[in-house]
Amino acid sequence: MNKATLTRIGGLAAAIALTATMTACSGGQSVADACKIANSEMTKATSSVSSDLNAAVQKATQGEKVDFAAIFAPVQKGLDEAGKKVTNEAVKAPLSAFASEFKGFIKVYEGLEIPDLKNIDATDPAAMDKVQQAQDKIQEISTKAQAASAKLSEQGKKLQDVCNKG
Repeated sequence: MNKATLTRIGGLAAAIALTATMTACSGGQSVADACKIANSEMTKATSSVSSDLNAAVQKATQGEKVDFAAIFAPVQKGLDEAGKKVTNEAVKAPLSAFASEFKGFIKVYEGLEIPDLKNIDATDPAAMDKVQQAQDKIQEISTKAQAASAKLSEQGKKLQDVCNKG
């Protein structure tokens, strides 16, 4: 239910992060060297996203408050670090565009809250209403995340094209 949707969203986020890992490029050096530097930054940044997301989902379903947007902050930091090292203008533009789209992706998750499912009383209409509201919110977030993912994929392809030609 909620956990499955969040896991799916998390998987999507991890795939996006992997796309960034495979496609991000830096400049001031050859395109190939720049891509290696950016790849290294993104590998470090994305190394814990999947496990962090799984832990967050587990915490959220047990009633703990979780800042889902913060889970992706290391990826944004990695993009920022890679961007600081970019001097190659052919790479800087698509990398910056990707980083900008990623910021939009993170915003999708701001304010996401999941009710305490561990202690939910399935016979309480008010509690079930909260669950339904949470499901509706998660569906809305999933739709927005898919749209943001499409934009990220487009920018990722541009980066990949630059790196592949490098």
